[in-house]
Amino acid sequence: MIEPPATASTALFKGGPTLIDLLVDVTELRITVTGPRMLFERLELVTTLSAFDGCTVQRLRELAGCLEGTIHCGLVGVQHAGIKVETLRSGGSLQVDLGPASMYQSELVLRTRTGETFRALVQRLLASDPSRSFGAGLHAVTASGHLEHGHSGGPGEPGGHGGGDHHSPHPGGVEHGPS
Repeated sequence: MIEPPATASTALFKGGPTLIDLLVDVTELRITVTGPRMLFERLELVTTLSAFDGCTVQRLRELAGCLEGTIHCGLVGVQHAGIKVETLRSGGSLQVDLGPASMYQSELVLRTRTGETFRALVQRLLASDPSRSFGAGLHAVTASGHLEHGHSGGPGEPGGHGGGDHHSPHPGGVEHGPS
């Protein structure tokens, strides 16, 4: 019997694909990220499964507990990648941190703690009917802030203006960027 590879690699970069398939037969994903927190804010689980299919907040929390991640960055070395579940009115959202802001590259190494492949783990925890076809992946959420100019993300945050191409005036009334 041929053993499946333990690792798969992919990259996130400006203009590239932003969906990483989680239904893969590996126990480790290596994701090279260009511009963490400058181009991409975080990774977020997207799936065709609903709570009726078994993809509940509790199951998302179980999935988060079965994953571990490290970020390898030339600026700060190796650090833990936060994996959390945000509770929303519509259900839950599993999110994976991409580390400190950088205009260069970092590598996120995401592993299953159980030794199961990502496909087996996602099927076991999120799909109540494993024979039913479904999709699941990690979507790279586009960063909305302008960290290179000292702005944060969205409205209500200090310095935030909700993203977009238009910048708020800096102290002194000078604007920059496309209007």
